[in-house]
This record gives sequence, structure tokens and C-alpha cells, in this order.
Amino acid sequence: MKKKSVDVIYLDYTKAYDSVVHSKLLYKLSYYGVFELVLGWLKDFLTARLQCVRVGCCLSDYNAVTSGVPQGSVLGPPYYL
Repeated sequence: MKKKSVDVIYLDYTKAYDSVVHSKLLYKLSYYGVFELVLGWLKDFLTARLQCVRVGCCLSDYNAVTSGVPQGSVLGPPYYL
């Protein structure tokens, strides 16, 4: 049996990127040479996200999330009303 190495990346965005603008983050990561595959993963994770606010039974309009860290079940499918 051959021994092979495995690389694992753990990313904790909660403190480092609480208010960073997603497009600026992706640009800087590209500038510093992050691989296209990883950039694609991060872009898919950060783009096309919407949020709204619920107060009681009233719901605001949905707006694009362009900065900060997605909270909640970010790995599940998007939920739209």
C-alpha cells in the first residue's frame, strides 16, 4: 500500500471577513495567486445570495448580500418565499 498525503483546508470566515466586500476579497485572492479552482469555490459560496428581514409577520424585500459572511445554513439550498 502506497502512502499518500492529503491536504485539508479549514476556513473560518466569521472574524476575518465580517465586513469585507465580496468582490474586493475575490480580487485580492486572485492577485495573490489563489488557484482558479479555489477562487471558483469561494465565488460560488459568496455570490448570488439574498437576504430579507422579518418582523412579526411582515417580511421586507429581498436584497443582494455583497459583503460580510453568510450566516446560517450556507451549505443548504437557497430558500425563497
